[in-house]
Amino acid sequence: MLLLALASLLLGIVSMGATPLFDVDEGAFSEASREMLQSGDFGFTFLNGEPRFDKPILVYWLQVLSMLLWGQNELGARMVSLIAGITSAFIAARFAQRWSGRDESALIVLVLYLSCFGPLVMRHAATADALLNLWLCACSCCLIESLRLNTTTEQQGEANVAVLAQARLHMRLAWVFCALALLTKGLIGLLAPAWVVLGSCIAGRNFKAVRWSFSDPLALLAWAGIGLPWYVYAYWRFPNDFIQGLFGQHHLSRSLQAMEGHSGSPAYTLAMLIVLALPFTPLLVTSLWQLRKQQALSQPVIGLLAHSLGMLMLFSLVATKLPHYAMYALLPLLVLMGIRLETSRKLWLGCCALGLLMLLATASLHAMLAYAIAHPSTEIFYAALIEHGLQHSVWSLTERSVLVLAAIAIIFAAFTRLEKKSWLLLGLGMQASLCLVLLPAIGQILQGPIKTLALSAAHRPTVSFELRAPSFSFYRQQITQAATPQIGEQVIVRARDYPRLHELSAADAQWVLVDASGPLLLLLRR
Repeated sequence: MLLLALASLLLGIVSMGATPLFDVDEGAFSEASREMLQSGDFGFTFLNGEPRFDKPILVYWLQVLSMLLWGQNELGARMVSLIAGITSAFIAARFAQRWSGRDESALIVLVLYLSCFGPLVMRHAATADALLNLWLCACSCCLIESLRLNTTTEQQGEANVAVLAQARLHMRLAWVFCALALLTKGLIGLLAPAWVVLGSCIAGRNFKAVRWSFSDPLALLAWAGIGLPWYVYAYWRFPNDFIQGLFGQHHLSRSLQAMEGHSGSPAYTLAMLIVLALPFTPLLVTSLWQLRKQQALSQPVIGLLAHSLGMLMLFSLVATKLPHYAMYALLPLLVLMGIRLETSRKLWLGCCALGLLMLLATASLHAMLAYAIAHPSTEIFYAALIEHGLQHSVWSLTERSVLVLAAIAIIFAAFTRLEKKSWLLLGLGMQASLCLVLLPAIGQILQGPIKTLALSAAHRPTVSFELRAPSFSFYRQQITQAATPQIGEQVIVRARDYPRLHELSAADAQWVLVDASGPLLLLLRR
């Protein structure tokens, strides 16, 4: 387990430095944290000089601390997510071992958390999702354990002081983690514990769960003391705008109507859950199917299922559909797999086969992208980005060697008789291919031109025109306003938008091409 965690940390560090920040989300989080560090205003977040109401404050504070330690670069922006992802894996593994009574469960859960496609990508993203999932995982696990211990003492008919003390400690920790989740991404931080308690009441017929959850005044005070002060301060500073921005737009509005075209059918989140579980999807489906044979479910199983199904139902109903929403339903199921998994030879070979198919898809990335841009439905800007990337990106000997070694590791995992070694090899093979090959390649193709022009623009007066790319500001270490450039200013613009830029400028406006990369231009107005 320690070997796998250290390998995940090192692979993550190497991957982060080689992969440019993806817009819009990664660029926005990173630039807002950079501006906080630059301005010294740690009470609220600003993006390109304007108040940013998207998320609460905690992830920005931690990103600022990370940038102080690692620098204002990709690694500094993403290190919070990497540490949060690995820490949540260890927490989940520890509770899985306790609930199953098997040491192997801890290793299985650790491999699942660190090597599944969805969790792996999430912990390499400079967003709030990995941190939120750390708090939700810790909150649900502590709450489930507290309910389990309390139920055990009630069934025994006598008060065991030591067990009750453990139950109360876990309850207090659950409330602390709930407050941290509230401070990371808003009201969603309250949902996971609510689903766990509701599941315990309904499926477990433990109707005292609600009373027990609110029975500790110290826990409630800790939640209020940690989670609420910043909200009070934010409301004092931006009363109407804060309420409308965070709760109105980014909580209520995205639930009622699709934002920025992110719509989909009610089955979208379920489909993404299956995809994000790769290559372990067969094990996920089988472990859930096996539950139908159980006459009575234990408290941990009920709690994990309630957490997962509650999140799945919620995000299947909201209007805005995004792939990472499925993560909130997937991670509890990975713990459940570690507790109850009965792996057959066929299932294991199926997972290894899916892993090899994912390697094959990675190796065929350039061919698939070339096919995509040949399709007329591909948006012209992204087609131009991909075409430029394909002209400047080929697999080097290092990348080919990584893919070959990853394939060998997965093949050994499929046929070795040593169960622990097989899990370790499959996990390392998947992580190496995704971290060292796939993510850097996609990042360079989609975001390489933005980074190139940002470094060319440097600290000279520059604006952007009809281009939403906050990573541009992050890379040039300077706020970049959206505006029509004045004389002497530079502007970053899509090549297709240049005629409109010229039309909106003065008739005698003259333009000098400072630099160009793919479908993007850096122009100087004279």
